[in-house]
Amino acid sequence: MIRLNLSVKNLKEITDLLSTIVSEAKFKVDDSGMSVTAVDPAHVAMIRLEVPKEAFVEFHIDGQEEIALDIDRLKSVIRLASSSENVGITKDGEKLKFELGTINKSISLLDPSTIVTPKIPNITSEYYAVVKKSDFERGLRAAEDISDSIRFTLSPDGFKAYSHSESEESEMILPKDMITDMSCNTTIKSSYPLEYLLKFIKAISSTDSLKLSFRDDYPLSVEFSLDQNPDAKIKGLFLLAPRMEQ
Repeated sequence: MIRLNLSVKNLKEITDLLSTIVSEAKFKVDDSGMSVTAVDPAHVAMIRLEVPKEAFVEFHIDGQEEIALDIDRLKSVIRLASSSENVGITKDGEKLKFELGTINKSISLLDPSTIVTPKIPNITSEYYAVVKKSDFERGLRAAEDISDSIRFTLSPDGFKAYSHSESEESEMILPKDMITDMSCNTTIKSSYPLEYLLKFIKAISSTDSLKLSFRDDYPLSVEFSLDQNPDAKIKGLFLLAPRMEQ
C-alpha cells in the first residue's frame, strides 16, 4: 500500500525536471522516501532525484514499491491543482489516484519492467564551483541564440561561460569573489550542448545555487537541492555529456 501527500510545488518541479529528458519514468518508494533516475534516449543527459520522507506531508508505505508513469499524464494532473495546495497520492491496483482539493483523478500505471533504471556512472572531479543559479541562468540565456554549445572554463580566477558563431559571441565572467565556493588550481575547459542546459535551468525554480563539477572534455555534474522545505531538501543530480570540439 502507498499513501503519500506532497506539496504541488515540489511535485511540479520534480515532474518538470524529468520531462526535460524523458516521457516516462520509474519511481522507487521505500522507507527512506522516493527516488527516481532517468536518462534521455540519446544517453546525453541523466537526472537523479531523491525525495526524503520528511519532505512529504504524509508518507505511508508497506515495504517497497516501484511506480512507473507517463510524465505528460502526471503533468496534466498537476495542472488541475493550485500551487499552494498539497496533493494526496494513493496506489490502487494498476492505477494511481490523486486528491487535489475538490478534485479526484486517477491515471493508469505503466509496467515497471518496461522502464530500465540507469546506473549512475562514476563521474568525479576535484574541480568545482558553487555558483548562484541566477548567474548561471543569465550566462546560458546570453548564449541561447548564438550557438548550440557553450564552453565552460574554470580557473583559480573564476568561472567563464563562452559561446560563439560566425557573427556573434557571448561570454559570462564570474570572478572568484562572485563564486560561493570553488576548488581549482589549474585551468580546465569543456563544452556542452546548450539545449539540455537551457531546459534544465528553466525547470528548476526553487534552488538558489548549483555545484558545477567538470574536467577537460569531461561530463558535467550539477548538484542542487530543491528548497521547498529547508529541513528536508530534495537532492538532485544532473549529468551531461561533453560536446567534443573539432
